[in-house]
This record gives sequence, structure tokens and C-alpha cells, in this order.
Amino acid sequence: MKLVIAGGGTGGHLFPGVALASEFQRLAADVEVVFIGADRGLETRVVPALGYELVTLPVRGVVGHGFFGGVARGTLLVAACFKAFRILGRLKPDLVLGVGGYASVPAVLAAAARGLPRSILEQNVSPGRANQVLARFVHRIYQGFASRSEVFPVEKTRVTGNPIRPEVLPAEGLIRPSGRRTLLILGGSQGAMQINELAMEVVGRLKNEFPGFEVIHQTGHAHEETIREGYLKAGVDVEVVPFIIGMADAYGRADLCLSRAGAMAVSELTASGLPAVLIPFPHAAGGHQELNARWMEERGAAVVIDPDEATPDQLYEQLRKLLDTPGLLADMAQASAKAGIRNAAERIVTEELQRIGYAEIRLSD
Repeated sequence: MKLVIAGGGTGGHLFPGVALASEFQRLAADVEVVFIGADRGLETRVVPALGYELVTLPVRGVVGHGFFGGVARGTLLVAACFKAFRILGRLKPDLVLGVGGYASVPAVLAAAARGLPRSILEQNVSPGRANQVLARFVHRIYQGFASRSEVFPVEKTRVTGNPIRPEVLPAEGLIRPSGRRTLLILGGSQGAMQINELAMEVVGRLKNEFPGFEVIHQTGHAHEETIREGYLKAGVDVEVVPFIIGMADAYGRADLCLSRAGAMAVSELTASGLPAVLIPFPHAAGGHQELNARWMEERGAAVVIDPDEATPDQLYEQLRKLLDTPGLLADMAQASAKAGIRNAAERIVTEELQRIGYAEIRLSD
């Protein structure tokens, strides 16, 4: 069996695709996986390092670049569709899965033109424009969260949760030691300057109030030196890292997380049973992060701070209240675990293998 996973650009699109690739290989013995991505996306570094074949397309985003920029990028999109059509003709895949990002559009459209089985994954609460367009051309739509809109046909749609790589999650049923207070600060793989700056104003005050309070701060590579120096000058002991490779350990150690609200961040937090204070990225397309954050808040697993109104004092009070109220933090952790889905990849892969008639599925016990 040959599988094409199309999309990427950012970790939020790429890593669910990686999780699906791994799960296909676990459940089907003879799967060959090929990724189709953008020629400037994160996938150009990650996918070959993981041992998968990568084919790239010359594609960029079309929206938000003015008339002439839109025309130029639209021309690239047309060229990418023709290239994807030729690539799929050479590869002859049994299935094409679009996971979001610029390259998913031409690849899925080319799969439709060739009459190949095809599905897409929508990670966010609010569906993106690309997937709204692609929905009419695919056989299945897998959603990380139940959509608040009616843009996807009900008969095609399955709410499965977002695929998460197993190595990212702490052990199921993890019980964190009572009385310990550890804060995990995340801003996505690139870091978030707003969260970084607010944290530097707040962490020292929290350490003075809570003896033994620990902080793990993922800064992003671009901000590491500035943040590390800021803590050192303030005499504040913080575990500063540009990027966390062992996320399962970080999630397992933490009692509370301060984070942006990307779809995968929210999915990983809830799958890890971790409560959060969320400051959504205000410029996310379609207000996706705001809606993702509110989804987690509505389930009692998070507190959301408006990024346009966030101040050090406001953040301090929210964190102090949670850290000083173990019962509330425990209730939020329980709500987070209840909202999380750990086996989304298995759900999606099992349905896809059954849908295309694959005979030898290795189901879990």
C-alpha cells in the first residue's frame, strides 16, 4: 500500500501528519509513506530526518498579500496543481491524506482529478478556508474538535480528535505529586514574545510566594538568549530551553501550563490531562486560536486571557490563584483529561484502512 500525506508548513499541520504516518505503519505491514509539502515549509527539515520521502511543491499562501501578490501566488498554486497531478501519476498512491497547510490544496485537488481515495484533517475548532474548499472534493473529513459551523457535510465528517505522536504524551492515568507546583510555559515551536515578556515579569513574584516553585520555559530559538539573560539578571532560577524535545516528560512534570492556543497545543494539553492559562495568538487566521482556547475553557480545563488586554498583574493573579488552590487545579486537570483524546490517530487510520478495503489491519488489544 502507498500513502501520500500532503501538507505542512507549520508544526501544527505537519506533526499530525507524522503521527498518522507512524500509525499507518503500525497498523498495516506494507505501507510506504510519501509526504508532499511546500518547498519552504518546516517539512523540508523534519520529514527527511524522520526517514520519509518528501516531494515539494512551489506554493505559497494566497490570502492577505494584496492584489498583485495574490495573482502571483495564485499562479504558483495552479502550477503546483499540475505538478501534484504529475507526482500522483508517478506515485500511484492508494490514498491521499491532506493535513492542512499550503501544499495540501494542490495535492488533494490533484487526487480528486485522478479519482484517488482522499481525505482531509481539520485541526482547529473553526475550519480553515482551504479545508472549506476541499471539503466538497474529498471522501472523509476528520475533525480535531466539533465544528461550530455547518461548513462540512455531516455524512463525510468524523470528530476524532487530533492525531498526536505517542512520544509526546505522558503515561495515561498519570497522577502528579500533591503539593508540588511546576509551571510549563510554551509559545509554540517558534516561541511567543508576548508570553515570554509577561512571564519574565511574573515568574519571580510567583517564586517568592511559593517556595519550591519550578518553571520550565520554552522560549523559541529566536528568544532564548534574551529570556535567559533576563532571568539571570533578575536572579530568578528557571529551566530555560529554546525547544523541548521530550514533551512527554515536560507535560508529566507540570501541574499547570501557560501557552498559546494552537490546535495541537490544546489537543496535547487535554490528552495529557494538564490545565492551562491560555493567551491566544491574536493574529491567527480566522481567529482560530481564540476559538480553540474558548473550547478548552468551556470544558473547565483552562482560563483564557485576552491577548489585547493581558498585563503582568492580570497574569500573576490568574496563576497565583490556580497555584494557591490545589482543589481547583485538580478539578481543571480532571476536566482536561476528560476532554482529551489520546487515540485519534488510531481512529482515523483504522477507518481509512477499512474504507479503502485494506485486509490486514493490526488492531490494538
